[in-house]
Amino acid sequence: MSTIKLQKTEPVRMPEYRISESESMQYKLLYQIRMGNMSTSELDKLQFLCKSELHQLRSELDTKLQELRDLNNQMQGNTDDNKEKDKESIAA
Repeated sequence: MSTIKLQKTEPVRMPEYRISESESMQYKLLYQIRMGNMSTSELDKLQFLCKSELHQLRSELDTKLQELRDLNNQMQGNTDDNKEKDKESIAA
């Protein structure tokens, strides 16, 4: 009987909040943008934060996807047969 080990990975450091986790923050930002209350530099900063958050979320998703594939391969008894296919990434 084999045991399945889950690898724990250290999450990437994020700001105190994620824009994607706060619906009220999303609505506030949309309102500020639509009303034209944000300067060009504020919009640039927001774009940078969103890109960074998206990259980190994709990386986290890739990690979870690989963990699920590894678990599936262990449960199915697969070895190196599906390694190439399993290397596909969400963060393309």
